[in-house]
Amino acid sequence: MKDLGSKTLETNRLILRKTEEEDLKKIWEILLIEEVSRYYLTSKINKNWEDEKKWQYKKLERADNKDVYCWTIFLKEEKKVIGQITVQESKELNKEIRDIGWFLSPFYQKKGFAEEAATEVLKYMFLEVEIEKIKTCCACINSSSWILMERLGFKRLNSTHFEKYTLLEEPQKVYEYECSKTDFLQELFRKQKLYIEEDIDKEPYQKQISEDSIWNITGESGSGKSTFIELYHNLDTVIIIDTDLLYQNTPKELLELKKYIQKKYQKLPDICLDFDKVYESILEFYQNQEKWIIIDSAQFRNLKDLSLLKGEIIILRTCVNTCYNRCIERFQKNHPQASLEELGEYSNKKKNIYKWYHSLNSFINRIDKLRKEE
Repeated sequence: MKDLGSKTLETNRLILRKTEEEDLKKIWEILLIEEVSRYYLTSKINKNWEDEKKWQYKKLERADNKDVYCWTIFLKEEKKVIGQITVQESKELNKEIRDIGWFLSPFYQKKGFAEEAATEVLKYMFLEVEIEKIKTCCACINSSSWILMERLGFKRLNSTHFEKYTLLEEPQKVYEYECSKTDFLQELFRKQKLYIEEDIDKEPYQKQISEDSIWNITGESGSGKSTFIELYHNLDTVIIIDTDLLYQNTPKELLELKKYIQKKYQKLPDICLDFDKVYESILEFYQNQEKWIIIDSAQFRNLKDLSLLKGEIIILRTCVNTCYNRCIERFQKNHPQASLEELGEYSNKKKNIYKWYHSLNSFINRIDKLRKEE
């Protein structure tokens, strides 16, 4: 193992840097939020900054030490501190077997930032610092945290214990996890082969879920979903459902489906929050049709219950840069009289695609781990 300290690390959206004086109070304020600290804190924290800061400044004195691995998570776009990640020694283990922990402001959770930060830190710790293993634990009830650890390559052990968290009266049962360099790299390489990237086009990801005559087509805006299914539009043996058209400019061939869903739920369900209802209703409506069903939707990533999926899922893995450029070109073609201000407003909105594709990668990960129905 090499003692290299908290070297500055950078990802597409984040800068991970050793904690600086200007970060201290911001990190403390995040940690004071119960939603953040409930399953993180196992030691005292003061609710008064004047009482807390002496401990924070003691930690700051060690920030430059080569045996300390603690990073502030800094969001580039907003130039803002959003959390912290540490890889610390464990008293029960040798220095080459470490523990890991991270926390984020609630507003920045569920957006892929924790996975992005942890991936970069683990790459550094295994490949440059050359630690042997990470051993850690997570409250059983804190599913979002242990699901993330498993996505990173951590393996759950067959043992549990109880941990006393600062803000909770009763000790909590925790899962025990470990991750070796091999575990982490195997998962990292799998994802690199699997995931959508910003500048590399990949062939569509396809997985047969069942033998039903259904294609589920998804991808980012500009990925080419419409082009992919263009050949099937005039075939009598095919029914194509673009879920966006259920909510705007609904063509006559989808009006009966729209009425069916509205009658079932009194109104159209929110396509992002309740996509399970939309998808299940489509399958119900066409269940007696002896035709091939093609469902075109960017919302499959919001499907909560993957057991609803039937047929084949096809995920277009066009790189994000291409998707973004196509969206801008399409806007200019469809709005030739648009002003520069309107084009600028649209392009700024579409830059969110560089955030959204992370949720599509998470969906790919979920699908990839599904077993094909027998």
